[in-house]
Amino acid sequence: MKRSSAARSFRGNGGFTLLELIVVIAIISIMAMLVVPRIPRLTGTDRGSFLVLTGIIARCFDDAFLKGNTNYLIVHLHERSMELDGYDEKIFSRENGVSVVNMNREGKFVDSTDRLLSYHRFPGSFSIEEVIVAGADPVRQGSVFIPFYPSGASDNAIIHILVGGGERWSVRINRLKKEAGIIHDYVGFE
Repeated sequence: MKRSSAARSFRGNGGFTLLELIVVIAIISIMAMLVVPRIPRLTGTDRGSFLVLTGIIARCFDDAFLKGNTNYLIVHLHERSMELDGYDEKIFSRENGVSVVNMNREGKFVDSTDRLLSYHRFPGSFSIEEVIVAGADPVRQGSVFIPFYPSGASDNAIIHILVGGGERWSVRINRLKKEAGIIHDYVGFE
């Protein structure tokens, strides 16, 4: 009976040498030391909060364009305003989060029926400090409307967020772009 050439080629190998095993273990250890410290930063709730916020902004843009209606992204700041005259208290008493509303036939704001655009409250470590809409003064309390139009445009806006009590970040909404930009530190309109 003849043996295949593959069986003959493995017969003389005795496996890895001790030196080869030590080199492989050293390489894996060095890689682990570089990767493990970064894992909490990649999976933290603050990064997830940025993903949720930018995802809702993109979805709001798409929904307005595809359905042909005006969506209002409402940014609820960490400090709520006490003035709610004429507005639905259920929607406008929210804080430190975002919701998307539409105007119904009676002229009242109602939450979007799209469950992906429902109200999202952020954790305390992700504090929405202020919103700047182009051509207006910064708003530091209450709720701010940012309209998304059926034409595929919105208003330019910047959302300032304090992360972990000390890191300052900005989320910039560009009127003609679906994706919001995330910038380290607070920025304004230059």
